[in-house]
Amino acid sequence: MTELLLLLGLFLLGAGYWQIRRQSEFARRWLEHYCKRQQLQLLSVYRYRYVWKQGRLLAQFRFEFSHDGLQKDEGTLWLAGLRILDVSLPVLREPPSPML
Repeated sequence: MTELLLLLGLFLLGAGYWQIRRQSEFARRWLEHYCKRQQLQLLSVYRYRYVWKQGRLLAQFRFEFSHDGLQKDEGTLWLAGLRILDVSLPVLREPPSPML
């Protein structure tokens, strides 16, 4: 019986790891496509935290991007499984224009 429980535990651990990797790869691909549509340069993506909300486990990803190649900004992406819940970007700063 203990061998069966050990195998079940290992299977659940492997399935959880596989789901985490799948979610991370989905987030990266989706953000690459999103940044391309918004004419932004995606610099990095990382999982920030998990939150249990309304009976669901939500994953928050943070990503760094550049809109002009010089400045770096950070946005957030919320996922429930492989479903996008929210994407938020900061208000983009405009570079100061030279005085004429």
